[in-house]
Amino acid sequence: MKKNKQAPALSRWWRYKYSGLITFAPIIIGAIILAVVVNEEQEFYSAWSCDTLEDYLLDRNVPDEFPNHNDLTDEQHLKLHGIYQECMDNTSFISPHA
Repeated sequence: MKKNKQAPALSRWWRYKYSGLITFAPIIIGAIILAVVVNEEQEFYSAWSCDTLEDYLLDRNVPDEFPNHNDLTDEQHLKLHGIYQECMDNTSFISPHA
């Protein structure tokens, strides 16, 4: 004998009416958390222009709120010089200070 038991009407209504919310809410929350974590892992200089990076490396017009170039950790130092090397490899970058 087969049992035909249906879910209560309220649970069926909840499941189908809010299925998009149930599915996409965790995805959106995960994306927001990922964006915050990635943003926090970026260094303060990662969004700077090539000219600003050069000024920072040469200690010209550096605001007091940023640590001195020589006070960075080894990891930060390597990232900074990697970003600066990308600027130097770019043929469109011409230093106005040269």
